Parts: sequence; C-alpha cells; structure tokens
Amino acid sequence: MEQEIIQYISEYISLEPDEARELARAIPFKACSKGTYLLKEGEISKECYFVLKGLVRQYETVDGDEKTTYFYTEKEALVAFESANEQKPNGFSWVCEEDSVVVVGRFDEMDDFYERHPKMEAFARKFIGQDFSKYQELLSSFVTLSPKERYLALLEKRPDLVHRVPQYQLASFLGIQPETLSRIRRKLATE
Repeated sequence: MEQEIIQYISEYISLEPDEARELARAIPFKACSKGTYLLKEGEISKECYFVLKGLVRQYETVDGDEKTTYFYTEKEALVAFESANEQKPNGFSWVCEEDSVVVVGRFDEMDDFYERHPKMEAFARKFIGQDFSKYQELLSSFVTLSPKERYLALLEKRPDLVHRVPQYQLASFLGIQPETLSRIRRKLATE
C-alpha cells in the first residue's frame, strides 16, 4: 500500500527517493472491515482519510431515512472541513461499504506533518483544487440534468458504482426513488 500512495502523490509533486521512503514510513494506514464507521453523524471530525482500496459511503439521516450523498472510492479523500475547522458536530456519516484500506490524517498533527514534509502541503493544495471542481460538477448536475441524464453521467464517469453498491443506495445518490431507477434502466435496455 505504501508504494501505491507514493506513486499517487508523485503524480502531483516530484519526490526524491529518500523523501518517498520517509513519506512511506510516515503515512498511517488503517484496514477497515465492511460496516466500519469512519465518522458518525453528530461527531466532531478529528481525522481525514484517503481511500487506497474499498468504498466508503457518505449519508445523512433525513426524517429517519438514510440519504446517500456520495461514494468515495480508490484515490479519493474524505474531509469534513466544516466540522473540523469550526469544531461543530458533523451532519453526515461515513461508513465502509466494502472492506477498505485508508490513509488516516489527524487534523491536530497536520501542521507538524507539513513542517516535516513541506512538499505535502503543495500536494494537498493541488489535490483539493481537483476535488473541488469534481464536486462543483456534481452539484451542477443536480440542478441541470434530469434523473435519466444523471444516471447516464454516472455510467460514463463512475461505471464501477453500478456493480459495487445496492440499487437503493445508487438511487438515493441520484436523488430518485429505487423504482424510478428501475424504470430508467429498463427503458435504456430497450433503446
């Protein structure tokens, strides 16, 4: 796993071999079984994560129902900025939907980590910028696209999710009822 994260970081910043070895030793990993919560609704976020292997679902509870708001898969980061920065209870949960391996970053250790590994701050800035544009596109799709178009966009950009998560969670993520997703899929199959 160390090699995978170093290889990924190297796509954003250049690392000397000794820097890469030191980072590989400094980055904490955690294996999580399916069903493990990384963060629960109402908790204050103290850690951020990076998925090396597996799938983590983000959801909010609305009127007793879980509403899936995102699926994090390999090479995606999970950060609850508002909760961590303002030290306020978080409004959503992160649960592993598959056995997963994540990198764990503690907010109270970040400044020290960046001081020891200054290139990682540049990496974080680039990575966050890339993620921000991805979330802007997702938000825009909920305003501008029909349910069918959102499903087609999902098939184009994240086809693995169709085989990795239950249909009811996928429907929730798309903002539709499971029955609606079934109708869309049936209609597409006949077109």
